[in-house]
Amino acid sequence: MDPTDSRLVVVAFGLVALAGVIAAASLVAPVGAATPSPVTDDTVVERGYTAAATRAAEERGTRLPRAQVFYSQYEYVLEYTGVSQALAGLDAPGRERRFGYPLAIYVSDYADTGVTCRDGGLQTETEPEWLPAGDATYVVDSDATLPTGGSLVVPFDDRASARAFADDCGGDAIDWTTLREREYTVARAAGVEAAVPERRGRADRRVAAVRDSLDRPVSVVVGRDAPTLSAAVDAAPPNTTVLLPPGRYRGGVNVTKPLTIRARGAGGDGPATPTAGSVVGDAPSAAVTVDGGGNGSVIRVTASNVTVAGLRLVGVGEATVPSRQAVGSANGSWDARVVTAYGSGDAGVWADDAPGLYVRNVTIETGAGGVLARESDAVVDAVRVQGDDGWQEGFMGVAALRSTVVVQQSVFRDGRDGIYLHRADGSVLRDNRFVRGRFGVHLMYTSDALVADNVARSQDLAGVVVMTSPSGNAIVGNDVRRSRAGVLTAGSQSYVARNVVVGTDDGLSTAATQSVYEHNVLVDNEAGLSASSVVPSSTVAANDFLGNERHAEVSASLLRVFGRDGRGNYWAGATGRELPDGTLSRPYAPTAALDRLLARTDAATTLRASPVVDAVRGLRGSAPGLRSAGAVDRSPLAEPANPELLAAARDGTAVGGPDWLPANRTASARATNATDTTGATNATDTTNTTTTHRETP
Repeated sequence: MDPTDSRLVVVAFGLVALAGVIAAASLVAPVGAATPSPVTDDTVVERGYTAAATRAAEERGTRLPRAQVFYSQYEYVLEYTGVSQALAGLDAPGRERRFGYPLAIYVSDYADTGVTCRDGGLQTETEPEWLPAGDATYVVDSDATLPTGGSLVVPFDDRASARAFADDCGGDAIDWTTLREREYTVARAAGVEAAVPERRGRADRRVAAVRDSLDRPVSVVVGRDAPTLSAAVDAAPPNTTVLLPPGRYRGGVNVTKPLTIRARGAGGDGPATPTAGSVVGDAPSAAVTVDGGGNGSVIRVTASNVTVAGLRLVGVGEATVPSRQAVGSANGSWDARVVTAYGSGDAGVWADDAPGLYVRNVTIETGAGGVLARESDAVVDAVRVQGDDGWQEGFMGVAALRSTVVVQQSVFRDGRDGIYLHRADGSVLRDNRFVRGRFGVHLMYTSDALVADNVARSQDLAGVVVMTSPSGNAIVGNDVRRSRAGVLTAGSQSYVARNVVVGTDDGLSTAATQSVYEHNVLVDNEAGLSASSVVPSSTVAANDFLGNERHAEVSASLLRVFGRDGRGNYWAGATGRELPDGTLSRPYAPTAALDRLLARTDAATTLRASPVVDAVRGLRGSAPGLRSAGAVDRSPLAEPANPELLAAARDGTAVGGPDWLPANRTASARATNATDTTGATNATDTTNTTTTHRETP
């Protein structure tokens, strides 16, 4: 027998002996265990409202009510921001299976704190103490609310204090039993999945609505009716078009009224929404260039319903992030500091308080920003941004701050982040391509977004990253390869599905809690899946894992049980008898040293079928001492769940081909595009003149 095989046998028998001891000890219940007391140490895991909601409340001076929940089968203490959030957690499906029953629940006590509800907040003079939840009286439906909406549940240790608060701030005083009869829910991942078609439809309607601006009547032709682009913009009546014939024009233009600025041939004659198999829309015009001369933003927009179409923007200034001093002095507000940091640099198109902005069919060559939208709900469609070669020196292709945006069918090469969102709830990012950046998509304090059908290659950190505890995001149909990480999620109640991740260090992170990860394909990664959350409350099912150095890894000392409704995932290397329902007869533990070792030895086939290994696997799932850490799939699939996605992952294809160009581009066009990102000229337009114009930038 090979020495490695001999070690396997020794390890297997040793594990059986150890498992027996642990199993016997683990079945002895603790005697005389005391009721736990509130804690403030590192055993606390914070849950509850989103980070954006919590920060906005704290900024208003609100001291949010909290709750601590101790569970019988969970080593950490769940501390919720918001009593209603704790109640929703208590009633969450699968709670008892994952955490056991609640041993103790404590809530903030607002009696004797000098509490007020000034300006709709919840201010106190002193920090609330902890109080057993069953002993509290709660004021509900008062004027104390979150800035993002929703009344706060405010606990008091005596009914008189609760009634006094209700007299001042409205609402009713009720006991714990009555409070538990009220329904408090949070959005579930299943609801996010169901909302994906509606989010797509909403984006379609927004794109269709702004496209009418491409057909505004032409009022001024630059070079014929006005000597410069700035003069033409000043002269044009609102809701008309400034037309640019082929030529080069001076930038630094300020748009302060609803206008369309477009090249000849950039009218509304393209598809309104992405079509199957398409990558980007019609190519932007190389014949019309607006040059900012390296000084500031090329086009600045401070009005609603402005459209920029069919242009090539160059000569963007070099300003990206302002000084630390400038950021730190931004009104003392965390949100204002972020907006100052990420929304004060130069860009090809810079917009502030400009709802209805539409940027279509534009090429931007920039060492700073591409499109920057502050308080400006926008549609960015068929845009190409060529950023700085080193992302440390560049900036964002699209940055949207406090703005709900649709970004579609666009290409982002180099620069820092392809698309960066801050407090951009409800945004839709679809059918875009990202090459050689830091992050392809970067979501901060952004909930209820749709990130769909994007392709990312050679990202230095990750293809898609979601940070700062948002909720309700849907990340579906994306393709990430040859990047440090694939899809990294955070927050809660998210839906992550049908993504393909190939050749990364970390394929898919399941850090978002109460979420669904299904129908993803993870191939040839160092780690296919990383389960880093200390709250094992997500569903992982119908995913395919092949060729990964480690199919899964777990960073917290908890057991993850993968699968749903008796069906798990496909794991290359898992064995067992195929059952009639298409699952295998043996569970699979992708994080177990034994299963990893078995998958890499000549004796694996024999040992995987041995009674010794079966005994270890059985104890892993039944004895708490053996299921304190790692991951196990109790019903692994006999065949891949996603054969079409898997075929695409194996042969290296993605929609649009390896260069992410429109399907109708020829090989010679691809060769040209490798060195010239300006694209092809637009179709001809019979409006006005064909004279080439040039301004000195």
